[in-house]
Amino acid sequence: MAVPIKDAANAVPGYPARAFGASAPAAYANPQQPASSPAAYANPQQPAAERPVTAPLSEQQIKRLTDQGFSRGLAQSLNDAKKSFSKRIWIVDNSGSMQTCDGHRMAETRNRKTIKMIECSRWEEIQECVKYHTQLSGLLEAPTSFRLLNDPGAAVGPQQFHVATGSVESIPGDVQNGLRIMQRARPGGCTPLTQHILEIHREVSAMAPTLRANGQRVTIQIATDGLPSDLRGYSRQEHRDEFVEALRSLEGLPVWVVVRLCTDEEDVVNFYNELDSVLELSMEVLDDFVGEAEEVHEHNPWLNYALPIHRMREMGYHDRVFDMLDERKLTKSELRDFCYLLFGEGSMDGVADPNVEWHEFCKDMDRLLRKEEQQWDPIKKRMKPWVDLHTLNYMYGDGSACAIL
Repeated sequence: MAVPIKDAANAVPGYPARAFGASAPAAYANPQQPASSPAAYANPQQPAAERPVTAPLSEQQIKRLTDQGFSRGLAQSLNDAKKSFSKRIWIVDNSGSMQTCDGHRMAETRNRKTIKMIECSRWEEIQECVKYHTQLSGLLEAPTSFRLLNDPGAAVGPQQFHVATGSVESIPGDVQNGLRIMQRARPGGCTPLTQHILEIHREVSAMAPTLRANGQRVTIQIATDGLPSDLRGYSRQEHRDEFVEALRSLEGLPVWVVVRLCTDEEDVVNFYNELDSVLELSMEVLDDFVGEAEEVHEHNPWLNYALPIHRMREMGYHDRVFDMLDERKLTKSELRDFCYLLFGEGSMDGVADPNVEWHEFCKDMDRLLRKEEQQWDPIKKRMKPWVDLHTLNYMYGDGSACAIL
C-alpha cells in the first residue's frame, strides 16, 4: 500500500508530505517547480564517480524523519543503514500488467484520524512507493539509482534516474527529476528482469573491491508484479531459469536483495518466495504494507506494524530482528533488541532486562511509549501506540498483570 505524497493536506498523518510539503527544506518543498540544478537533467547515464559516504544524519534530518512518523530510534537506524549500504539500486516494473486494477493506496479523511483504503492500479501503488523513496533518498543524501524496466519514451525522460550520486547541491534537482519521470511514466511492455540483473551484476562487480574494503554492501530492490520474460514478452520456464541464473551470479557479491511484490497472483508469489530455497543469496520478499502487517500480526500481534517500519524494509534496511517479525514470535532477548531499534540506544539505557524483570520492563516500555506519537495501525485500522502492552504482557508475562495495566 502506498501513501500519496502530493500535498500536506492529503497525506497520512506523520508521513512523507509533512516532510516534503510545507515543512520541507525549500529545495524539496514544491516538486512542481523547475529543478534548481540543470545538471540533474543533463546526463541520464550513470555518473562517472560515485558519491562517497556522507556525514551522519544531522539533527534537522532526524527531525524531518520524526515528523514523518519515524521514531528517533528508527531514524538513527536509517543512519546506520546509510553507512552500511553504499548504494541502493531499484528495478521498477513498468510493464503492461501493472495496469491491472487490484492495487491499493491509503488516503486520509478530513478528521486526519481515519484512513481509507482506495483501489487503484498496481502502477499507481508502486508509483507512490517509488516517489516516496525518491524523496527519502534525497532527504538522507543516500545514493540511489532507479531503473525503469522498460524505456518510458523520450517525452517522459530517461529510463534511469539517480538521486544523491553527484553533489549535495544537485539533490533537489535529482528528486524533482525523479518525481517528474515517475508521474509521467505509463506502464507498457514486457518484463525483462534478467537483462537488468545482469547489468547490475556488472556494476556491483566493479564496485566490489571498494565495498569489501569499506565493509559495505549494495541493496537491490526489485519492485515487480510479474514473472520474468524475454524482450518479446514471452515468459516460459526457460526465461525463469535464466532469471534465477542471473540472480545466482550475484552470489558472493556484497549485496542485499529485496523483492517488493505488487501482486497477489499465486504463481508469481510462489516463484519469488521459493527463490530463497534455491539461491545462496541474502534476500527478502515483501508484500504490500497491509499484507506484511497481517503476516507480522500472526506471530507478533503486540506490534503496531506502522508504515515507517515497512518503508525501512522496502529501502533495504536489514536487521535480523526485523527478519524474524513475520516468521515467528520473538524471544524476550529479541524483543529487547527490537526495542533498541525502535526507541534508540540512548533511550534504552537503564531499561530492565525482560528475561529477569518483566514487570519493570513493562513499566519502562510504558514510559517510552508515552513519548512517542501514535501510528496508524493497519490491522486495527486506527491510531495506536507502537506496542500494545496488554498483548505483550499476555504473550510474555507470567499470567499476572503489569502494574501499569
